[in-house]
Amino acid sequence: MLVSLMFFYAGDLTRQGSNAEFQLVDERIVGRKPKSLSDAEAAALPLTAIAAWELLFEHLGLQQQAPESNDKSNEILLVVGAAGGAGSILVQLAKTLTGATIIAAASRESSQAWVNKLGADHVVDHTKDLAPQIEALGIGQVTHVASLNSTEAYFETYTQILAPFGKIG
Repeated sequence: MLVSLMFFYAGDLTRQGSNAEFQLVDERIVGRKPKSLSDAEAAALPLTAIAAWELLFEHLGLQQQAPESNDKSNEILLVVGAAGGAGSILVQLAKTLTGATIIAAASRESSQAWVNKLGADHVVDHTKDLAPQIEALGIGQVTHVASLNSTEAYFETYTQILAPFGKIG
């Protein structure tokens, strides 16, 4: 009997990447592909999910809570690049695993609708000045910034909108 099991992994820093049907991989970095994911989804998930997780919890230090908890924290997270690969996963992880208020930055109407669907509490247009848009929300100062693209273009704005001792990643 032939049994086909699908696995996925994020890679190994000591080996070059490949586009091969078969690869030799250390079993410690491999996990079973959830049946609910297509092969394409499983191929995309490890890198973006690991990057989002590390940014949220290791670099920015957001407080993690149980997925069933509905408690809101005083953390306010701005995600610039929320409609991208890592950003879209980051918004979902933040919504599910933190009590933070999530502000997603997206410019196109379709991108704004999508990040709302993913769990953003508020959406701002990153092609316009961020500071007045965030101030108009009336939710307080941003405590964490996940800057996933064009950091150099927004850095001065981050310093204006960020609460004292806030974090940028």
